[in-house]
Amino acid sequence: MSTIDLTQYQLTFDDEFNTRSISQTGNGTTWADIRPQWRYDANSDIGFGHSSFVDPSSGYDPFEVNNGVLTITAVPDRTASGFPGSWESGLITTQGHFSQTYGYFEMRADFSNLPGAWAAFWLLPDHMIADPNNAGHWQELDVVENYGSFEKGIYSGIHTTDAAPNLNWQQNLQVYSELAQPSGFHTYGLDWNADTLGFYVDGQLMGTKATPSDMHGPMYLLADLATQDDPNNNADVTKAPISEQIDYIRVYSHLPATTPPPPVTVPPPASDGTTIGTGADKLVLLISEDAYLGDAQYRVTVDGIQIGDIQTAHSPHGSGQSDHLVVQGDWDQGVHDVSVTFLNDAWGGTPTTDRNLYLDGATYNGTDVSGAQHALMGVSAFHFNIVSDPPATTPPPPVTVPPPASGGTTIGTGADKLVLLISEDAYLGDAQYRVTVDGKQIGDIQTAHFLHGSGQSDHLVVQGDWDKGVHDASVTFLNDAWGGTPTTDRNLYLDGATYNGADVSGAQHALMGVSAFHFNFFDV
Repeated sequence: MSTIDLTQYQLTFDDEFNTRSISQTGNGTTWADIRPQWRYDANSDIGFGHSSFVDPSSGYDPFEVNNGVLTITAVPDRTASGFPGSWESGLITTQGHFSQTYGYFEMRADFSNLPGAWAAFWLLPDHMIADPNNAGHWQELDVVENYGSFEKGIYSGIHTTDAAPNLNWQQNLQVYSELAQPSGFHTYGLDWNADTLGFYVDGQLMGTKATPSDMHGPMYLLADLATQDDPNNNADVTKAPISEQIDYIRVYSHLPATTPPPPVTVPPPASDGTTIGTGADKLVLLISEDAYLGDAQYRVTVDGIQIGDIQTAHSPHGSGQSDHLVVQGDWDQGVHDVSVTFLNDAWGGTPTTDRNLYLDGATYNGTDVSGAQHALMGVSAFHFNIVSDPPATTPPPPVTVPPPASGGTTIGTGADKLVLLISEDAYLGDAQYRVTVDGKQIGDIQTAHFLHGSGQSDHLVVQGDWDKGVHDASVTFLNDAWGGTPTTDRNLYLDGATYNGADVSGAQHALMGVSAFHFNFFDV
């Protein structure tokens, strides 16, 4: 049985619960206790199961921090807050304050064995992707779910809009394990990679599933103690208070490789290959397969848009030959996301009766693409980036940023300048936000001033010394407010951005609730 090895990881989030840091909105604290999109009343979250999640201002405090442990206690309905008749309990979330793509996520906790208990540690995306199949699915990663009436059972799983794995979700999307001794503290972890999801209990691997195609963006943390009134797990049977204890919640990211693999030199194709799409830019994919009861099939997307029809692989992997798929397009300057999705995995029980798909390499406009090699051993998607440069003879003119009404605000230090144009809809105060680059907050919490639609924007100058390459910037809206009408609604807007004088593509977004918007800029 495999054991988690964190030597190639770095700690990015850690709450040891030595102090209490929970508030309604999460402003100035580690955790929020109400999900804004599920707010039921002034002091509660509608919850799920047979419970609402309440803030202490409701009159009941479900949280206690003592001796480095957070205790969440659920009780039968006792205040005017929450859904009438539901139990009152607690949830904590980093929504709008911390999120991460890929890495290792772990909680150490002691769950309740009382009937009705339903404890969970889970992740949700900053940006939910609509179900293209209208089948009612969504994105969610459940590190652990545990039920009091069956405390030894550990349920871990995946929710995805991908159609194929949902056809047999128990096999494709769930990992079940059991604790030999369920009482006491145990650790529950998820190792999230671009191609696989590994679920761990007490550091031991319980099972691995393929990463769905809609699991490649930042996700935030949630931990809660809900209750059920299910006949097999009914909190109303005893009506006794139910408690869960959490020792810590930690998140790690993968350390970047110190010696990246050399780019693959693409040999000339044996034939002209297949061309899909139209345009002056050319992305060439080298594809091979293990065939079994038919050839491997796949689709290609660029920036989330499928190019051409479903493709079929032909060249056997290991033969020294690869199919050459030429993907044409007209892609703007900047970073673009490419994905290859394997659609029709098959397994006959032996290595020679196994259908697989391989991306053997890629070039973009004649240049090798680093990191574009991957083995897809099950229905899954592999993502990599290409960078489109402007034509050398006609560089885009620098954007002249109009001077702000005041001198603007500068945060950070360094020679590079990322200028953010910010505006707001003000209601009962101004919109507040924070800025991160590559996951690190720059400066303090910021306040917007210019009204959206006035034709003016705040100019926030973010300074730093950033290395050559792609960098992730995020703007997180912190204090949404809604009075029930469009004119009583606090919102935040990113109206645009420049980096070292050049326009940043895709850096416009309306943040209508507590959330984070991510975009990339490129340092040359």
